[in-house]
Amino acid sequence: MENKQVDKKLQEFKKVVKHFRKKSLQSAEDIHTLRIKCRELFSLLSKDDTLAKSVKKIISLSNEIRDIDVFFSDYLAALPKKQRKKVKEEIASKAKDDGREKEIKKLHKYLKNLKIPKSIEQKIQEETEQNLVAMEFPKLHKKKLHKYRIYIKKKLYIEKNSAVKDENKIKILTDVKDILGAINDNYNGLERLSNYGVKGKLYKKIEKFTQKENRKLYESVATISQ
Repeated sequence: MENKQVDKKLQEFKKVVKHFRKKSLQSAEDIHTLRIKCRELFSLLSKDDTLAKSVKKIISLSNEIRDIDVFFSDYLAALPKKQRKKVKEEIASKAKDDGREKEIKKLHKYLKNLKIPKSIEQKIQEETEQNLVAMEFPKLHKKKLHKYRIYIKKKLYIEKNSAVKDENKIKILTDVKDILGAINDNYNGLERLSNYGVKGKLYKKIEKFTQKENRKLYESVATISQ
């Protein structure tokens, strides 16, 4: 891996963070952009590096914000109309924005105090496909699929950071990553429903619907992964 590639991603990361601080950004699109730059840079750094730990912290802080956004914009929107209406009525008293605002403040506070080096001289991540332990595609289980998604993301980052890129492989890995992400978002959606106090028959119906949707996604990604 060339240092100039790492420095390029570092400069892009610094630019996004600076803009984030200056404008006090908080939209779903801005959070998404920040996360992309974080993941691109993180994939090139040595895991024990101080900056890598800071970047990983930003990703962690933004996870809750993203989950809230996905729940309201994607998960609820995908539910059957009748169930969606009932869920909205049940959680109307729960302040979505209050919870999101709290997480946004945590993120902004961390970014405000973040020290970013001008350049990176330390050893960069030397991860190759050969030293990744091969994994078989797991059964439909949240934790197992999440672990497999991390494995796929590493393979994707390696491919994207290669001097000679295999665009077809990148597309396949990206598709697998995204479908696994959708499955995980659905699992998270069920958990959030429970946290908002949605219970009884309504929850059971939505749980059945979500399991059916996850099965469809699982079967499609299983085919791609073969």
